[in-house]
Amino acid sequence: MKNKLVKAISTTLAVTAVGVQAGDQPVDNNHSAASSGGSWCEDLKALGDPLYKNSENGLIQEIDFFGRFQYQYGYSDVDNNGVSTSGDGDEIRRMRAGLSVKFLNGFKAVGRANIHDGGFRNHEAFQYGGMDELYLNYGLGSVAGFEDVTVGYGTFKVAFGGEEATSSKKIKTIERSNLNNFFAGKRATGALFGATRGGYDLAFGVFSSNSIDQDLADWDGDNFYFASAARDLDDNSSVRGDLIIGDADTASIYKYDWAGSLTYQTKAGIFDVMTNVTYGDTGAEDVYGIVIMPSYELIEDQLEAVFRYQWANASGDVLSASKRNLSKIDNGIGKGDNNQTLYAGLNYFLCDHNAKVMLGAEYETLDGTNADLEATTLWAAFRAYF
Repeated sequence: MKNKLVKAISTTLAVTAVGVQAGDQPVDNNHSAASSGGSWCEDLKALGDPLYKNSENGLIQEIDFFGRFQYQYGYSDVDNNGVSTSGDGDEIRRMRAGLSVKFLNGFKAVGRANIHDGGFRNHEAFQYGGMDELYLNYGLGSVAGFEDVTVGYGTFKVAFGGEEATSSKKIKTIERSNLNNFFAGKRATGALFGATRGGYDLAFGVFSSNSIDQDLADWDGDNFYFASAARDLDDNSSVRGDLIIGDADTASIYKYDWAGSLTYQTKAGIFDVMTNVTYGDTGAEDVYGIVIMPSYELIEDQLEAVFRYQWANASGDVLSASKRNLSKIDNGIGKGDNNQTLYAGLNYFLCDHNAKVMLGAEYETLDGTNADLEATTLWAAFRAYF
């Protein structure tokens, strides 16, 4: 295990050294400058332009159509309780299409559907796989000292933590961390309120704890509550705090009583660094950990190097190994109380985030009463959206 970890760290440091030799370049996470790609790139971005837009129309002000396609391949080498195995597989990771309509000068309806129903080693595209999000918002404007007040109802993505708050269109790693995935839930049905005040972006939600077997879940059960506050500290740094309160005994979306997350993002020299600390209580076990993710541009607006270290710990065996690829190669991996991962990757922007190729390598360990795992996964992915 130690030899593999040393090799993984050495590889990470080597890639870092190459990047530093390429020169100190300003970090631009938005990649707003024109990326290489030519007219096809502009055509791809143009697909995301409004189908219709007329602010003077009192009935319908805007209609937008959008979509994304994400494909990936992974190879994993696994040592699980002294038994070695390896294997590979690919999948359509995400394939979605949606429509948003702004109408009656304040309402906005959004529906985004999964149009694949496959999974690991399964490529069933253009099949309905349920709604990713389905909601109706209404903008109230300024209310009682709060600005940009909105109220919505439907099925939402509950963005708990810095990684989850970043759309899959723009995440820097091919998969989010295990710590993020432990606390992140499925899409949830409920009411979500948003506003800004004093430089803070605020959100509060009340949701059904039921599993979503339909596009809009019922309320036949307990509820959980979500609160979030985020603000920019200056031009180069921001902070975000999230809180979820539920019921681990009955909730099928969130398997814990409560969890809190604090995310700090800043620029340090050539590096853009995201740090996320999370702590939660399952009702029986405490789960906590940290994710540190530095990144920097080797070639401005074209090639980005990304690194991530994750440490997760629990008072009992409730932590799982990576579910994507690794656990599919070896489905006999048990749960543990300590999980560490080290990721190094490159992102090549063909057309900003609208079309990019991602490569990554991740080393992982999982230890516990019945878990003794070390594994290495090599990733390749293509991501596109409009």
